Amino acid sequence: MKTFTKPLALSLALSAALATPAWADSAAFTVLTLEQAPAADAMPALAAQLKTLQVDAVSVRQVQRGIGQVDPLQLLADGLGYQYRFIAAGKDDGQTQHGQAVLTRLPIAAESGPDQPGLNYLRLDDGRHAVAVYTDAGAGATQLPALVSRSRLGAPAVLLGAVAGESAKAAGFDPARVALEADASYFSDGFQAASSAPFKVEGSALRATLLTLAYAADKGGEQPWMDTTLTADARAALLLKAMTEDEKFQMLHSYFGLGKDGGKLPEGAVGSAGFVPGVARLGIPSQQSADAGVGVTNPGGIRPGDFATAMPSGPSTASTWNRGVAFAGGATMGREAWQQRFNILLSGSVNLQRDPRNGRNFEYAGEDPLLAGSMVGAVIQGVQSQHVISSMKHFALNDMETRRNFHDVRIGEQAMHESDLLAFEIALEAGRPGVAMCSYNKINGTYGCENGYLMNQVLKQEWKFPGFVMSDWGGVHSGSKAALAGLDQQSAGEVFDAAVFFDEPLRLAVHGGVVPQARLNDMVARILRTMFLHGNFDNPPQHQKVDAEAGFAVAQRTVEEGSVLLRNEGSLLPLADSAKRIVIIGGHADKGVIGGGGSSMVGVTAKGTNAVPGVLPTTWPGPVIFHPSSPLESLRAARPDATITYVDGTNAAAAAKAAAQADVAIVFATQWAAESVDLPDMQLPDNQDALISAVAKANPKTVLVLETNGPVRTPWLAQVPAVLQAWYPGIRGGEGIAALLTGQANPSGRLPVTWVVDESQLPRPHIDGLGFKPAKPFGDVFDFDIEGANVGYKWMAAKGLTPTFAFGHGLSYTSFAYENLKVSVEGSRLVASVDIRNTGKRAGADVAQLYLKLPAGSTTPIRLIGYDKVNLQPGEQRRIRIEAEPKTLAHYDAQARQWKIDGGTYQVQLSRNAAEPLQSVDVQLVEQVLR
Repeated sequence: MKTFTKPLALSLALSAALATPAWADSAAFTVLTLEQAPAADAMPALAAQLKTLQVDAVSVRQVQRGIGQVDPLQLLADGLGYQYRFIAAGKDDGQTQHGQAVLTRLPIAAESGPDQPGLNYLRLDDGRHAVAVYTDAGAGATQLPALVSRSRLGAPAVLLGAVAGESAKAAGFDPARVALEADASYFSDGFQAASSAPFKVEGSALRATLLTLAYAADKGGEQPWMDTTLTADARAALLLKAMTEDEKFQMLHSYFGLGKDGGKLPEGAVGSAGFVPGVARLGIPSQQSADAGVGVTNPGGIRPGDFATAMPSGPSTASTWNRGVAFAGGATMGREAWQQRFNILLSGSVNLQRDPRNGRNFEYAGEDPLLAGSMVGAVIQGVQSQHVISSMKHFALNDMETRRNFHDVRIGEQAMHESDLLAFEIALEAGRPGVAMCSYNKINGTYGCENGYLMNQVLKQEWKFPGFVMSDWGGVHSGSKAALAGLDQQSAGEVFDAAVFFDEPLRLAVHGGVVPQARLNDMVARILRTMFLHGNFDNPPQHQKVDAEAGFAVAQRTVEEGSVLLRNEGSLLPLADSAKRIVIIGGHADKGVIGGGGSSMVGVTAKGTNAVPGVLPTTWPGPVIFHPSSPLESLRAARPDATITYVDGTNAAAAAKAAAQADVAIVFATQWAAESVDLPDMQLPDNQDALISAVAKANPKTVLVLETNGPVRTPWLAQVPAVLQAWYPGIRGGEGIAALLTGQANPSGRLPVTWVVDESQLPRPHIDGLGFKPAKPFGDVFDFDIEGANVGYKWMAAKGLTPTFAFGHGLSYTSFAYENLKVSVEGSRLVASVDIRNTGKRAGADVAQLYLKLPAGSTTPIRLIGYDKVNLQPGEQRRIRIEAEPKTLAHYDAQARQWKIDGGTYQVQLSRNAAEPLQSVDVQLVEQVLR
């Protein structure tokens, strides 16, 4: 392909015209509305005007964004240091995207997710006042009221966009408070006056208007912190002044919400992982925290009547490569948590999969920082859309479980930032979690919950994280040291730590001047502002009935999009109508589907509890649980014309005999994994490899369904024509798997991990001490410097290894073709466009994956820089746009503490997976520092 490089004149002109202004308090909120974007040559003049004008937001209507071009408005925002959002109107002619753009100089405290196309919500913070800004680019009258109702929380609101008056009225905007009616801009109470005036855009004839909205006076009163027009930080500062020292310290440590040693629950606790009593005299609500890696837990059924959706595992969600699916899963968990009286959810697991033996991989989102960060960020955003605070965990590098309270991770600073920390940074930017949870392990000799480099320097200073840091349960080893390093709240120390360090020991440290009073106030203020921001004060949880069917629908969609068809020789799948005799073998598929063990286990669902009780281990981190969703019964329901029998698979010879008498044999293989312990190897347990081989030998039409923590060895692969990786598929696993096997759903999952052949291809082929009863003890050091930032597919590329299945691999029941890849570069922004066509006979979805091949000699040979999942009907073609994450184009300079792009020639690859490029384009990147 020819080299394609876009001129840098516009970005250079903007850079010359700008210096980033600082935002500050204001008595008014100002919006500059442009009827459309100025021409490119007028952008530098507009940039200079905005620098002087210092408006809070810029609304640009009737934007026409080239699918294959960097939006000049994005470059304008980059130069100003503004945030940029494009809200698509749903019109796409194959060359241009139509919609609206919003640019803001104010920090964004919260925003809407991908669940309502054509709508956007931004909660802005001007230092004192909160403003809810809504943009409607054509979503329709029915969607706006619901979004406003669940997100505004009493803040002054502004509505931008061509919205019908009745729709605005239904959303709570008083028709008497209409500004710029011809332009369809509205504002709510919380503003006491408004004025508008024409605005001249230099060098352009565009019509523009400057709207100024004066804030109403603060409400004051006996509890001024209950004024919802103020920012969360302002409210927290007012409340902090009214608190006694005892009340402050009460906020700094939680109790185990299940009671100590099986005893009585703390007074006021509803029954789960953590509980912090509220302060009734000040109106501070309790903090009720629930474990929720894959759904809201109810350990031992301690809350009679409560149940939740057991969602598919983290790799299943990551395999969808669909932020909308991730958001919906998070929203489901958040809604069900709120309905069970929880306001904090211990979700948002971002740790990278460096090794398939890690027992907790089923909670995580794969090996790549961009994919993991963006997908988990969407989960966090979904949780918090329901006024439930989400954590982001386990910060950081808790990538293995063996002796997790003691082991030390060794890794260089640059490699750390370009791998695990980049995943966390992307998740933070995408999801804005209210809580970060520090990890058990040591990082370069220092415990995660005492690591000032990670918590203070990186998280709070460099990433400007405004929330609070809580410990993992059992992760605290000190009082003053941890507090000074950045820990804000100790979790259940009376049960899991040597002492409640954040009570008397920390009091003594504050009284003695070891910990400054300002640090104590900062700890409390961070907790309060997070509770204010997410509605804990203004929209507290209520005990309500959980909508089981809504949860089922989201769970099944995740299974159907997240299961990966690894192999399908001879198009054995979907099952042919001629297959009338089908035998299901093994995996307890007559009863249910397996789930992971530990604190994230969802044991109580609308369908009941454990479908297969008694499987060892039955104590922590068990019990081994099978969710009551039978693949056998689901397949019988999907294929009533067929005779479908079940054989348990404990006797390989009997299973082979049954397979030989069937038209098709379907083997279910399971691998249980759990928190606190790693798998000893990559082999399927309980002689399942022999079972698979025996069945495949007896019947050449054998399908294998894997329910595993991650990649396993595949010694039988050449014998088995069809393999479906279903991960841990959750409460609708049986139904989802049946839909995929029969073709009611078309597989579209793509691997979020590299499927290595065996342990010999890993950076650490052998590790002593793994498993429940290791032959040799573990040495308490994980040397991640071996691979550094080259995790997964990057390691394979650097070492010239060929995996069984590459990162990003996945098959479909249809086929796709790509043509006409083009790449546009402006500054640090890279946009690719390509035509994708469904060349098969079934509707389906494919994931277009964009990789950057770095110049020869680079430490990292290749990186995922962007992706997009596309649904197409047979014969349908669409031109799609993929924007690269700027940090994936750069390297981290540890000495300068900056992300830098090295100038030079790079190759952009549009690929089917990390090892299969389809088209490539050479691009020139200019040396620069990312802002």
